[in-house]
Amino acid sequence: MCIDYDACMVNGTDESPLTQRFYRARSTEALGLALQAVRATAGHNQTDLARTIGSSRPTISRMENGNPTTTGTVLDALTACGYELIVVPRGSHVSVTS
Repeated sequence: MCIDYDACMVNGTDESPLTQRFYRARSTEALGLALQAVRATAGHNQTDLARTIGSSRPTISRMENGNPTTTGTVLDALTACGYELIVVPRGSHVSVTS
């Protein structure tokens, strides 16, 4: 099951957030949902992730709710959860291999 059809698709099919390999976020809300999913998949709660990246639990909560946070916080959170940010032209077809 995909969090949001505009937010994430994997190879054209829905996948469980626990097996999702990439997220496509076209809004701050979709980015927040993706961040929440990767945090949970990585086994972190908000407090643990905040401590790991030198932030606060309220900042992680704001980020996951699609509210403004610094780009550095977003990148640090993604990195701590084993993800990275890749920017592609809108409408591009993305294929992820490992």
